[in-house]
Order: sequence, then structure tokens, then C-alpha cells
Amino acid sequence: MLAGIGWAMWAAWQLRRSGAPIRSGVAAAVLVEEGPFRFGRNPMALGLTVSLLGLAAMLGSAFVAVAAFAFAAYMHIVRIPQEEAQLRGTFGGWYSDYTATVRRWL
Repeated sequence: MLAGIGWAMWAAWQLRRSGAPIRSGVAAAVLVEEGPFRFGRNPMALGLTVSLLGLAAMLGSAFVAVAAFAFAAYMHIVRIPQEEAQLRGTFGGWYSDYTATVRRWL
């Protein structure tokens, strides 16, 4: 659980450091490719999913585990494609090059 929280916090710090918005849905002015963004394009979503899975394991809760998978599915199917479309529209080929070399999750 702590590893997931740490990963998400590192990603948030990297966004803040670069001047990129942390809130989802806010237009980005800079494409961040450093820190955890070198390993996956959505480290905050990954970190939150891992932290939820850690919480499920800690509590022994199948409900929290299902919630973690539901969150990951929502992010993968709905939210991340929306963000990718916005980033592709803003950064064009630069973002396409980034997606060609860095996976969506890890």
C-alpha cells in the first residue's frame, strides 16, 4: 500500500515540479517524461491502484480488491483515453513518440 502511495506522490511531485497540472481534465502546457513517467504514462493511476490492492490485502477485503480492479478498468477504458486524446491534440507527434516508447501502465 505504501509503495503505491509513494509512487503516486512521486508522480504528483514531478508534475508540480515541471509546472504541469495535477488535476485531471486540466489542459497540460508541458509534457512530463521524467521521474516515474519514464516507466509508465499514468503513474498516479498505477500508484492508486497498487495502494488499493495493498489495502485490500491488509484488510483481507475482497470488496476493496474488486474496487481496485474497477478503478483500474475505469481509468484504462474511460479516463486515460480521454487524457491521451487531449495530450495528442496538444503535443501531436511529440506525444505519439512518447507513447511509442513508454507503456500506458508499466
